[in-house]
Amino acid sequence: MKKKTIILSALLMSSITLVDAQKTKNKPSDSITKKVKDVEEIVLVGYGKQKKGTVSGSIASVDKKILQDRPTTSLTASIQGALPGVTIKSSLGDVGSVPALNVRGRSVAGNSPLYIIDGILSSAADFSRLSPADVENISILKDAAAAIYGTRAGYGVILVETKKGGGGKMSIGYNMYNGYQTPTYLPKYVDAVEYMKLKNEAYFNADNSVGHFSQYKQEQIDLTAAGTDPDRYPNTDWYKATYRKMANLLNNEINVSGGDKIRYFASLGYLKQESLSPTKGMDRYSFRANTSSKLSEKFTVNSNISFIKQMINDQGGGINTRELARITPTMALRQSNGWWGSINAGKVDNTFANTNPIRNNIEGGDSKSNDQKFMGALSTSYTPVKGLNIDAQISYSNWNYRLGEFTNTLSPVNNFLTKVPIAATARAVNNYHEKWESDELLNTQVLVGYEKKISSHYFKVLGGASYEDYTRRIIEGRKSNIPKDGLHSLSALSTLDGTLDELKSNTSQYAFQSVFARINYNYQEKYFLEGIIRADASSRFAKENRWGYFPAVMASWRLDKENFIKNLNFINTLKLRGSYGSAGSINTIGYYDSQTYMDSNSTVLGNVIVGSVSPGKLGFSGIGWEKIVTKNIGLDGSLFNNTFTFSVDVYNRLTKGALMNNQLPYETGVIMDSDPVKNQTPPINAGDVVNKGIEITLGYNKNFENGDFYINANFAKNRNEVLSLINSKPLYKDNWITQVGGSIGDFYGYKTAGLLTQEDINNNYPKLYSSSQAGDIKYVDINGDGVVDENDRTVIGNDVPSFTYGLSIGGRYKNFDLNIVGQGVKNVQVYLDKESSQAFFNGAGAKQYVLDNRWTPENPDPNALYHRVLPSGGGTQNIGVASDFWLFDASYFRIKSVTLGYSIPQETISRIGLKKFRIYANLENYFTFRGDKRVKDFDPEMASDRSTYPNLKTISFGINATF
Repeated sequence: MKKKTIILSALLMSSITLVDAQKTKNKPSDSITKKVKDVEEIVLVGYGKQKKGTVSGSIASVDKKILQDRPTTSLTASIQGALPGVTIKSSLGDVGSVPALNVRGRSVAGNSPLYIIDGILSSAADFSRLSPADVENISILKDAAAAIYGTRAGYGVILVETKKGGGGKMSIGYNMYNGYQTPTYLPKYVDAVEYMKLKNEAYFNADNSVGHFSQYKQEQIDLTAAGTDPDRYPNTDWYKATYRKMANLLNNEINVSGGDKIRYFASLGYLKQESLSPTKGMDRYSFRANTSSKLSEKFTVNSNISFIKQMINDQGGGINTRELARITPTMALRQSNGWWGSINAGKVDNTFANTNPIRNNIEGGDSKSNDQKFMGALSTSYTPVKGLNIDAQISYSNWNYRLGEFTNTLSPVNNFLTKVPIAATARAVNNYHEKWESDELLNTQVLVGYEKKISSHYFKVLGGASYEDYTRRIIEGRKSNIPKDGLHSLSALSTLDGTLDELKSNTSQYAFQSVFARINYNYQEKYFLEGIIRADASSRFAKENRWGYFPAVMASWRLDKENFIKNLNFINTLKLRGSYGSAGSINTIGYYDSQTYMDSNSTVLGNVIVGSVSPGKLGFSGIGWEKIVTKNIGLDGSLFNNTFTFSVDVYNRLTKGALMNNQLPYETGVIMDSDPVKNQTPPINAGDVVNKGIEITLGYNKNFENGDFYINANFAKNRNEVLSLINSKPLYKDNWITQVGGSIGDFYGYKTAGLLTQEDINNNYPKLYSSSQAGDIKYVDINGDGVVDENDRTVIGNDVPSFTYGLSIGGRYKNFDLNIVGQGVKNVQVYLDKESSQAFFNGAGAKQYVLDNRWTPENPDPNALYHRVLPSGGGTQNIGVASDFWLFDASYFRIKSVTLGYSIPQETISRIGLKKFRIYANLENYFTFRGDKRVKDFDPEMASDRSTYPNLKTISFGINATF
């Protein structure tokens, strides 16, 4: 019975933050139900585990079975929509991309959570590349519970435990899926005929006097429409020609587990993913081996080893998405004789012949990257006397990344009309760039814990210390004018002129030491109290600011164990909890930002190259810890025999001394750049930011004869406000502003009120551009001074969703299972700039929504979705400034995953030695309900940019087998 109870417990646990609806196939008996009710979910906490019912902090957990039912290439994407307060933006679909994950909003500084995998400090990429089949448990610490990790835990901690093996006879598992990926959306541009007509209309609008200039004659339009002379009058669908129609995806995993005194789990995986770019693909190999050896009743030794190798090979020069968005349908891709296209609507076009994105991808060069990550840990646990545990762990991780990029020489494109090469389209000099990056992290930690129960009182004390030593090395070089294209080795290359363009290296190091303690107390398992203190010291800071101290206190009350609640039979569990504590963040601090240092350089004196030094990055010894203070109140419960579950959290997270770059005067000559390598300004503690919000999780699960059913929903509302900034001066970057009283992610520009009418022109409505006419954008005079100028700029939107929600529905009936996961966001905008929204920007094409929704004299609608078209996207077209006219609603609800499976009956497969055999089909990102009513050809998860690589949807088929 013990074995059955364990199995049923794993399947029937009820999670407060995410209901586990994977229940028994048949309706359980009353005796079994009673035992299952007594089982509580185990969640990961800092340096240990706790029963869910005894936790006082806000901790979200993920059901590993839901993960395994979603065949995605990223573990991060697998949990999208499953957790309240966790926002994941998978805005890039290309191979190797890592989705961005935020917990409870953004701050001024870097806001990435801390990742810990099997006790080893890890990265977002490490987490993303984990195989869901290897995961035993995932917990996310969202409030003061994270304080046990101190200075890097201010924006949440993601804890992962991988499988250790269940014990007993060896079990072999095999998982496989094969699928095809296509774009969720591709930009829709007008075809060549519509483009020519629309461009003529734009020229007419620019000068509607008699004899105005038209770029395209009717004869050209007719020839293009006829399609009889594609060499001179082509009609090219560039997106269709550039990307694959479908990209293949294949994943294979095998694992073994078992053991008795030595328990083991080992897995081997291979993922092959094609890019939409026809020249590019990725291969990922993964290996994991975990063991747990019980050498005696008092001594246990554990080991965790993992290795992931990811190779991305691009046989082409890469796809320039901006050039793809710019090129027009009237330009020939290739001429009929095989030459690259040189003709645009009957005329030679040197510019587009040179920037042809397909030519540059096929002939422009190639690149290869090799990304390897090794993580290993050896830990021991010793129990000298009952209640006392001494644990020690030493871990080592090593990341190696190699990149080789070759930019080929290019022969000139021939002018199809004259047969003469176009010199401007040639690239005479090639070059090869090679880069090697490596980092090593050695971590040691010792934990001493003691627990004791005295009558109705329970105490548990944990104390620990850790030390980290980190080294990062970068070596890169560049050569050009190489005799032969495609040689991928600097040492093997000899240049025609015998010179090396560039060779540089850099080594960075830091040391980090910590001491921490936690005490847990509960009385009658009814009243719980927890206290945390951590002290961290980092070599990144000057000596006087090196130590940071992070305390926290948490408490909870099991109301369901009070007499006035016990008599309410419909209440199973009810817990009130609260927490207050501080943690930190150093995501934006460089290793040596507290010191000023010089860069080596060279200069020419006379005709001789001599070495020199120049100012590198300014240091600021006063840099201190960025502290994040979190307050949280929560209520968890389950009702009606655990059929209904709920959780509510209200929080306030204050970032004090947010780190950002010092805005130095330009006269100092210091470079300010978003690229941390180029940036020479030191970060300073320059602002305070608060995030306030509420999170709600609701769940329902029900067993019935031959099956079960569950539905889970989560909602999160977050409000962000900048409370202070250094000197109270706003910070500007591109189309964004950060200012006191505003929010992170605020767009800054002009408000608009539709389009100008002739009546507005006659009444001298204030115009931003004096040449504006009816049909142009109507900007709002915010301050009412009768003039529209820079003083009328204001906050026009925000790119951080203030409301997120998720929904999961599923169940089983006999041998069939169905799981659906959805995720959505509201109150968020995306800024589609230049080529992504504006017709003819600097010679680019025009999107279909412009043709369908533009203002014309025949449709003089002041609320038209697009203004009157003009030839250029510059200032003379009245659109050359940031305004809410180019903000689009990025709200959406997306069915992230639909999985339908069938398990072959046990009595059938047991005859051939199988314990489980399941087949399934999955749809990922296939259905989207979007909030935008204007432009329907962009993915709402895309970033604000002029162009991006498409996001992907996937259809796949797979099997799960256990021997």
